[in-house]
Amino acid sequence: MLRPDDSKHTQTRSFLRILGPGIAVVGLIFMVIGVASFFMAFGGSGPPRFFWCAFIGMPILFVGIVISKFAYVGAVSRYMADEVAPVGKDVFNYMADGTKGSIRNVAAAVGEGLRSGIAGTEAQAVHCPKCNADNDASAKFCDACGAPLPKSKVCAGCGEQNDPDARFCDNCGKALD
Repeated sequence: MLRPDDSKHTQTRSFLRILGPGIAVVGLIFMVIGVASFFMAFGGSGPPRFFWCAFIGMPILFVGIVISKFAYVGAVSRYMADEVAPVGKDVFNYMADGTKGSIRNVAAAVGEGLRSGIAGTEAQAVHCPKCNADNDASAKFCDACGAPLPKSKVCAGCGEQNDPDARFCDNCGKALD
């Protein structure tokens, strides 16, 4: 995937790959001179004469490291991607293979629950005589139009109509089916 400006990009990257380490080496030399001067002063040779080099070397070393970072960031990123991607792929495949059975069981349980829930509501739905909307079995008024819903369980003993969720007859007290 070459872009039209890749030659300029490559030249800039090559320049930074030379400039960054070069500046870092100069900074490091200043740091070594400054620190060496400091510690040599303990040997009795007088005060450190070149200790200021350490303070000049620190920012120069920092700039060299930052430039080097920009020069090599693409190479480091590609290396990391080559190292990480296969491991991530293997982990994903391992997890997928190890959980297939569990996922099938969960999906089957959810499907079964949905089917039984839908079947249970359809069997106990009460139709509104006014607007023909389906309502829950325990509803006393229509959810759509507000009309009172008829009682739908008829007692086999006395013929009384009872609420759809009633277990015993309102009139005679017999158990309803």
